[in-house]
Amino acid sequence: MKIATRLREYVKKAGVAEFRVLDSLELTSSNSLRVTLNRLVKEGEFYNPTKGIYVSKDADPFMVATVLKPGYLSLGTALYLHHLIEEYPFTIYVASSGKGSFRLGEHELHYFKAKSYSGLIEKPYKMASVEKAIYDCLFHSDLVGYAKIAKALYNSEISAKKFLAQSKGEGGAFFQRLGYILSLLPTRSKEKNELMGHCGKKVRANAYLQGRGQGKYVPDWKLIDNVGEKVILSWWQQ
Repeated sequence: MKIATRLREYVKKAGVAEFRVLDSLELTSSNSLRVTLNRLVKEGEFYNPTKGIYVSKDADPFMVATVLKPGYLSLGTALYLHHLIEEYPFTIYVASSGKGSFRLGEHELHYFKAKSYSGLIEKPYKMASVEKAIYDCLFHSDLVGYAKIAKALYNSEISAKKFLAQSKGEGGAFFQRLGYILSLLPTRSKEKNELMGHCGKKVRANAYLQGRGQGKYVPDWKLIDNVGEKVILSWWQQ
């Protein structure tokens, strides 16, 4: 059997393979193996997102994202996988020990520093629970957008108890942002009203919704909305 055929079969079965593992199969010399792998990458047989790593074109990109750099799927990726938003995530977000990005065909794998590793589930992937995903989104609204956060909150069956356990120790500004977004939702469940009530008790000093830009002051939440209600609820108004 030809070396290229053996490599195709192995990488397709494994999904992700390291050069050192392929080299240990002793199919040929290390130099010859590199030449063959480089040719297969150029021919579009494999992806080579980073040095020494080869990925089958048939591999699940969400699985690959957590294998290349250990972490968990979060932000818009987790919102999509929880069926809280419909937009397919061609940028796959992974909370990990550090930052970085890789290209994998039509996908970009984007890594950001995890705040904590609590509130995770293991199936169908290692990913944030609904509560954890929304928690992470509130810290990385620049990567997600408040329209998606609001839509996810509206569509979710969020547990107030689980979310408050996840966000224990966060300051007033965090809850002011969350409470304001909850207050804008067209309808709210009992759990969301309970969560919004808790947020209301945390209102202290003035805070910004995102960054430090100018915007509309919302007295009830002592919050400067510099994103805009129209933008936040754009998914509802369509």
